[in-house]
Amino acid sequence: MKTRIGLQLISDKLVHRGACVRTLACSFVLGLCLIGCAQQPAYRPPSVAMPPAYRNAGATAGAHASPAAAGVQHAVHGRWWTTFDDPVLENLVETALAANLDIAVARARLRQALAGSSAAAAARLPLVTADGSAALRRQSLEDQFGRFASTIPGFDRTIALYGLGAGASWEIDLFGGLRAGQRAALADAAGAEAGVSGARLTVAAEVATTYLDAREIQARIDIATARIATLADLDRLVGLRLSRGIAAGLEADQVAADLAATRAIVPALEAALEAKLNRIDLLLGRMPGEAAIAIGTGAVPRAPELLPAAIPATLLTARPDLVAAERAVAAADARTAQAIAGQFPRLTLAALFGVLSTDVASLFGATATQGSVSAGLTGPVFAFGRVRADIEGNRGRRDEALAQYHLAVLRAAGEVETSFVALARSRDRASHLQASAAALARARAAARRAYAAGAVSLIEALDAERRLQLAQDGTVTAQADAARAAVSGFRALGGGWPDRAG
Repeated sequence: MKTRIGLQLISDKLVHRGACVRTLACSFVLGLCLIGCAQQPAYRPPSVAMPPAYRNAGATAGAHASPAAAGVQHAVHGRWWTTFDDPVLENLVETALAANLDIAVARARLRQALAGSSAAAAARLPLVTADGSAALRRQSLEDQFGRFASTIPGFDRTIALYGLGAGASWEIDLFGGLRAGQRAALADAAGAEAGVSGARLTVAAEVATTYLDAREIQARIDIATARIATLADLDRLVGLRLSRGIAAGLEADQVAADLAATRAIVPALEAALEAKLNRIDLLLGRMPGEAAIAIGTGAVPRAPELLPAAIPATLLTARPDLVAAERAVAAADARTAQAIAGQFPRLTLAALFGVLSTDVASLFGATATQGSVSAGLTGPVFAFGRVRADIEGNRGRRDEALAQYHLAVLRAAGEVETSFVALARSRDRASHLQASAAALARARAAARRAYAAGAVSLIEALDAERRLQLAQDGTVTAQADAARAAVSGFRALGGGWPDRAG
């Protein structure tokens, strides 16, 4: 009786001790989970104080703006290049968006990022594997095992072995390391997607700007060519006056010098035009030579209205580069959380099941089955600062991404304000220069008539020609500057990226 009571007491103590051990183990794991969660705060997008309105938005809404133009601008904001009302430009931009190689590179990066996010999501799920084997082995009789086994009756030194098996392993995400890795991969994918939109916006803006450059150069070539023709007529007039003894040889030399100097301008402009055309071909992903035929000749397109439809705060989600920068911050924050989780143990569950037999016929019998179930807990014990260094490195990269984001926001806001002022001032300059060119054209005609009548000197006539050319050149450049400022404005405002993304 005493023996049974003693055995019962021992059994109760063992059961109690086992329960205590399980309780302590569960408390330990739960405590680690709470510690891990406490050190991984939820991500919050960085906050930026934006002004309530664009400071220079009203600069473009002066005498040049009109309600009808504003309505057109907003209606086609997603395809802003159509607001220039230039079919050639529209065709060039659409072709570039379909064939540009920089956009192709951005799309390839997006595919890589999406694959990375899929891999990160799969890392949180069990991994199931299967295998099969068939082997034929012949045992040596010269080693110790072979010598011993050969003494056993019925020993066969040739053995066939067949097996089938399946296994599964699963890392339990106790401390959120895998979840953080998935968040980082998703942020990378979102940033790469914004990168594709950013590449499209950049290419469209570069095509438009280069096209405007080409049109400006063509217009300047036309102005120089017209002045060459005018100076050639004046040269003939001076030659006639010289043959009659009315003009001096100095006048002939002056006209010839101006004519040669003006002719020297054309080759430089033609070389610049060729460079712009080749740039257009590169942006369109094709060999040089096609752009010259595609664009033909034409005037500089008139700059459209640039009227922002929203407050500056919407710029944070309107520009793909700012979205990509914010996603870079999110990815860096998630990788910091992943590094923090790396200082805690990792729990892995594994299971194996299979069959193994020396005979195919008995491979699926009950006696051929085998299996195992295991759980493993691994973690750093003596890392000598490696884990802490990894955490600090990721925190530094997060702070770097955050500073880059704030810098990008400031730069974007400045680009918007600058584009507003540049557009307004270029329009004003073009208007004044147009008036100046008109007056100088009348003055030149009067100077030509007066010179032919002998009322003024040749120097006055040539000066009128030079001033007119400068005014005409300035007018074309100012018009092109206004159009380029509009392109910069559309690009700074995001180019309707949310509209196209939706």
